[in-house]
Amino acid sequence: MKTSRGFTLVELLVVMAIIGILAGMLSTALASGKARARRAACTSNLRQVYLTVQSFALDHDGDVPLGYRGGRKQWNTMVYSGTSDKFVLYGRLYTEGMLAEPRILYCPAERAPEQAFNTATNPWPPGVSGINVQGGYASAPLVDWGFGDAPPQWPCIDTLGQVALLADAMGLPERINSRHRDGINVTFTDGSVDWVARARFETNLAPCTTISPAHNAAQDAVWAELDRR
Repeated sequence: MKTSRGFTLVELLVVMAIIGILAGMLSTALASGKARARRAACTSNLRQVYLTVQSFALDHDGDVPLGYRGGRKQWNTMVYSGTSDKFVLYGRLYTEGMLAEPRILYCPAERAPEQAFNTATNPWPPGVSGINVQGGYASAPLVDWGFGDAPPQWPCIDTLGQVALLADAMGLPERINSRHRDGINVTFTDGSVDWVARARFETNLAPCTTISPAHNAAQDAVWAELDRR
């Protein structure tokens, strides 16, 4: 008589362990692939924002709607100030009819609703009194717009030289934590986009735990590091 031989318990456990290891490796690979795809999409968005800013400059003798507000260099992502009912910074692109696809202002990896597109705390379209709307990308803190709808002196892109112009929002450490974590995408005045590792500017960024003029010097140091490429 022939006897059939099944799997032993040890053999089954070994097979299950191998399947678990392979599943873990696949999950890691998929997560890594998604992160790379989001970074690539973020790069594409920044290039499109740059081109839009360039179009604005062509229509305004080289002037660009970039800078920061209210003496705080961390306030450099605004679209609409609901407290003063003014379109500011990127909001000027909106009022000029240059934002046919507003999602280009937002990083696709963003998980914080305050920096994401069309959420309960950051609704789109902008323009409702009392409700602030922010973009997801930071403007180089070139000039202070104060609390008005235009700066006292517009920055001219033709006179800036080769500097960092746009970047993932990073006025606070938590703004990087909610997207790429390990670094940021940065766009320069020549239109190129580079990945900058967080370790390069973390020392200057780490103390910026609140939005305050007290952190302006630290923000200047962060942007100076980005300018270095």
